Amino acid sequence: MLSRTTKGLWSLFESLRLCDGVLQRGWKEPATGEIRWQVVVPKSLRYTVLQAMHGTPGSGHFGVSKTLRRLRQGFYWGQSRRDVEEFCKKCDPCTARKGPVGRSHAPLQQFPAGFPMERVGIDVLGPFPRSEKGNRFILTAMDYFTKWPEAYCLPDQEAETVVDALVEGMFSRLGVPEAIHTDQGRNFESKVFAAMCEKLGSHKTRTTPLHPQSDGLVERFNRTLAEQLAIVADKHQRDWDTHVPLLLMAYRSAAQDSTACSPALLMLGREIRTPAEMAMGKPPEVPRDPPGSDYARKLQDRLESAHNFARNKLLSAGQRQKRNYDVHTRGRHFQVGELMWVYNPQRKKGRCPKLDSDWVGPCEILERLGEVVYRVLLPPRGRKVALHRDRLAPYRGAARLETPTWETE
Repeated sequence: MLSRTTKGLWSLFESLRLCDGVLQRGWKEPATGEIRWQVVVPKSLRYTVLQAMHGTPGSGHFGVSKTLRRLRQGFYWGQSRRDVEEFCKKCDPCTARKGPVGRSHAPLQQFPAGFPMERVGIDVLGPFPRSEKGNRFILTAMDYFTKWPEAYCLPDQEAETVVDALVEGMFSRLGVPEAIHTDQGRNFESKVFAAMCEKLGSHKTRTTPLHPQSDGLVERFNRTLAEQLAIVADKHQRDWDTHVPLLLMAYRSAAQDSTACSPALLMLGREIRTPAEMAMGKPPEVPRDPPGSDYARKLQDRLESAHNFARNKLLSAGQRQKRNYDVHTRGRHFQVGELMWVYNPQRKKGRCPKLDSDWVGPCEILERLGEVVYRVLLPPRGRKVALHRDRLAPYRGAARLETPTWETE
């Protein structure tokens, strides 16, 4: 019974020759029309040839097409394209720089809020040019239910400065939130911030590293605020902090797409009066109730009605957002012990990002913490971090297999 390799060579018998004990195959060069001879490589030497054609000095880390053309200039064996594709796919330096195949895009995970100050997202925007008042950063906070924003211009983003601004501002006027959601900035992970959460009785949650979508509400507000500041700020860019209060007024009085209500109505029970309304006037209102129990009861009813309306709108908006987001879902759940590539770009002083690789591997999955979050062991120091599935991709490098596939049947 002849093997597949022998059958393939037998079909090429007319184009083969034996020269100095080396089996060669002749083929016609398309560009010049000349006959060139390729060495027929046995299985035991194919991996060595592939190493010489990809990754060595003078060969480079090119893709499948260029590597295959270089190989075919002097070597031949059956299914060489398959082996070149497999070799390039398992080249660790190539994957670390260009990114692995099979990257994940996990389904959208939603955490709806049902009443004001149930969940507040916090972030820091900046640095900006130092203003005339000495400010360089903006501390932003937003209530997840009402979309009520707060923004405080600060000279620095130290933990003490952030905590003072939150306590003296949003928390003292609107109340303490049940949950505070932040990224993993040092100011939010500090002992000072943890002590504030403990004293206020707020539960602290955080995003996974390099996954700003986990705090998308505040990130989107930051983008809107930065765009508005770029429009109204002067050319010297030192008066940007003077525009923040009026921009907050405009945002609080504007109806949001997700709730179909303004943040002011949902947080205060009434619309706030803007300078435009003062100048142009408003339609006549119904007679106001005098201060007292009747006014309080009607305000309570108005808030309850607005909140129920907003909850229904948020529910339908969330379903629509998840449906649109999950269209691009790909990938699978990973198993404990599985080897992965991890997206882990490093920005270090004195190093050019264009010459660094953004992917690190192989990394081992230690445990699954949630629907889309895993604890992963990162080389080389063995650091354990919780990562979102979107930053992971299956590892297919040489460390996964003891023997390359092209050396086996």
